Amino acid sequence: MDSAYLHNSVFNIELKRKELEGKKMSRDEIKQWFENNYRVFSKKSAFTCLCCHKPVNMNLTKEEGRPFYFRHNDESECSYSENTKTYEKHVSKHEEKTKKDIGLTIFREILEGELRPFDAEIERGTHYKKKLSFIPDFIVKFPNSEEKWAIDYFTAIDQGKNSGSYARHLSKRMETYKEEGFESFSFVDYSWLSFLEVTNKGTLLTAETYVTSKTSEDEVWDTFLENHVKDDLLDFFMKYTEATMEEFDTRNIAYVDVYNGLCTAFRFIPISRQNRNITYYKLSSSQVPLAQALSVNADQNHFVLTQENEDDKRNKFLNELMEKKQQIEAEEQERKEELEKNRAEKDKIKQEELEQKRKMWAEEEDKRKERLRTQEQVDEQTEKEMQERMRRASLRPIEVHPDQWNYRSQRQRRYRNYTYQQSPPKTLSMETEESADQTKRERVKQVLLSQPIKGESYIDEDKGAWRKVILKWIKENQSGGKIFVSLQQVIDYMKSLGISFNQSDKVIKYPIQEFFEFYEKTVNGEFKKNVEIIIQE
Repeated sequence: MDSAYLHNSVFNIELKRKELEGKKMSRDEIKQWFENNYRVFSKKSAFTCLCCHKPVNMNLTKEEGRPFYFRHNDESECSYSENTKTYEKHVSKHEEKTKKDIGLTIFREILEGELRPFDAEIERGTHYKKKLSFIPDFIVKFPNSEEKWAIDYFTAIDQGKNSGSYARHLSKRMETYKEEGFESFSFVDYSWLSFLEVTNKGTLLTAETYVTSKTSEDEVWDTFLENHVKDDLLDFFMKYTEATMEEFDTRNIAYVDVYNGLCTAFRFIPISRQNRNITYYKLSSSQVPLAQALSVNADQNHFVLTQENEDDKRNKFLNELMEKKQQIEAEEQERKEELEKNRAEKDKIKQEELEQKRKMWAEEEDKRKERLRTQEQVDEQTEKEMQERMRRASLRPIEVHPDQWNYRSQRQRRYRNYTYQQSPPKTLSMETEESADQTKRERVKQVLLSQPIKGESYIDEDKGAWRKVILKWIKENQSGGKIFVSLQQVIDYMKSLGISFNQSDKVIKYPIQEFFEFYEKTVNGEFKKNVEIIIQE
């Protein structure tokens, strides 16, 4: 016990010890001071227990850092002594003792000043006239009232955060306060405030949630949010904040900076829960001097932590939320339009490239056709020259050697009486037979030009075009019944006449060879000939 009655006044031996330490007195000097000034009162049993009023003895410990305390003379226990042990065990296990001692000193000074007009009684929780399993820092009692306030200042709320033991401890503490009839008021050290202004979000440990509170003003916020944040605006809020909660549950928490004498109150809604913490979205906040925060409201049922009417803040919150919705929707629309614009530009470029390719393909096709026309003209001219030679040769007398034949100069003179090569007159049966042969040749030609050949897709040209070129080559290179074929020469010949391929020459040889084999089979079968194709590599 750190306090006892002396002459009907409470004497706190620990506070006095700390006061003397502040005067730079040593431990021995402090002990001697107490011996000189108060030992005689202890011997006369002038110090009595705050709880049971039994005489208590003053105990001055030798070890540095250990507190001075009172103990019953008969070494018995009462609620005060037991509550003190429970309280000190809690502080040593869960709190930062130095900071807590400083904070509680400041709290007591402010509470005594603010509650004096109400004749309220302020005492340490250890002085409660009943044994408690959880001891508050202060208990406030009001005259002519059964109302009791339990006030706590928490300096560390992360104890057992992995196991959840401290969260369970605080949960049981608040349940005990409620069962005992206490109205609980909790303050958390400012060092535990975690909030990001840029996202308007913060984090609470699970243990921290048990020291939040819900006031009538919080309930007004709930009603306001339910009535105004709904439909599209609610959908936006859930998406924008990444919230997963099913309903609005406004709460508040108070953070205290004891060194600067400030209290920061946050009003918030939890938006998502994790294993060890929750994420909250701030609705409003205010920072006021601690003395103002610990003043009693007009109804004398709560501290004035924040404004009692936050209509302006509610309207501001709603307006900012709607503005944010409009801003983000405008940005999304702008991004969508930009994407559409980029897509249209890409499609335009792609279409232009396709048109360019088509134009190039058309030009290549025109060039190829021009080459074919040129070659056909050359072939036609060659054919005419050959026919002219044949015609002239038919006029040469059989007896005359070609080298000696000069048709123009000798026709009328020297060879007048010679016999000439002349075609016998054609009979009707011969003409009919020639017509049938011509029809058959045309049919066979069409078969040769149209029959599918394996691998002909490797040749870029129309099937009729490249086959005509090969037939022309056969006509030019056939010697008797045998045709000696060099596939590479044929390919080179085709290239020279404008035929193009989309595979290597090695691959092109396969469809070329297959066509020659088909030609051999077809001609021999249709015309009863014995044409032999000899492939040479």
